[in-house]
Amino acid sequence: MRGMTRNVAVLVMPQPFLVYAAWTGRGPAAAAALAIWGALSAVVVLGLLRPRSRMFGPNLWRGEPQPRVALTFDDGPHPEDTPAILDILRQADARATFFFVGRRARRYPELVRRASAEGHGIGAHSDTHPWWFSLSLPGRIRREVQDSVATLEALARRRPRYFRPPMGHKNVFLSSEVAAAGLETVTWSVRSYDTVRREPAKIAALVDRAEPGGIILLHEGTRRGPGRSSATVDALASIIAGLRARGLDPVSLEDLQAAPATPGSEVSSSGARGR
Repeated sequence: MRGMTRNVAVLVMPQPFLVYAAWTGRGPAAAAALAIWGALSAVVVLGLLRPRSRMFGPNLWRGEPQPRVALTFDDGPHPEDTPAILDILRQADARATFFFVGRRARRYPELVRRASAEGHGIGAHSDTHPWWFSLSLPGRIRREVQDSVATLEALARRRPRYFRPPMGHKNVFLSSEVAAAGLETVTWSVRSYDTVRREPAKIAALVDRAEPGGIILLHEGTRRGPGRSSATVDALASIIAGLRARGLDPVSLEDLQAAPATPGSEVSSSGARGR
């Protein structure tokens, strides 16, 4: 409750300056108040929309430096992509964490069960993936967290540890609901832009920027031509091979967090470079 009160206070903090500007009317004082309101509002918006932001609560966007990175997939399960991704991961002996959407999990429950049975992490990615997530009221946020977690726990036979908000956007009520559910909010350190880039080579090149301990964002169900697999699926084998060539083992987020930091891992991970 204390965290929610603080977040609401941060959200409304710019508004007195707008009221003062409107009350004062024209002149230097009104202009200054309006400028302050604009600057503070921009900071608040950035805090809500920036994936790495911790303004409105704790947010894990990278792990401790180590010769590992977490592969994570959003927006599934998907009837074509999820089986293909699982096949590639099994062939490569790699692990990942799937951030499933609740209503899609209820539509394809066998895919959630398979991902869990094959040792991958299962995280919650809201129940309906609303695009207006940052503007949702407390009741909606509570349902998005609780309903998705209940669905995934029933299907995977284990409770999710992590919640990833849609698009990485925050909400002033989110941290309280995530904490009440015993979860941790997670975003990412490396974005593949696989939802807007169709070329597998470009996706792999962006992922190759990952640092030791990084969290990589990929997606299921991205656009593709008729009868073709997604660029994410086409890029995955190259992504895994490229990471391993740099000394970075692709693992689930759960394994990344469980492993202790390795001293000097940035050096031992040959070829690992900053973003």
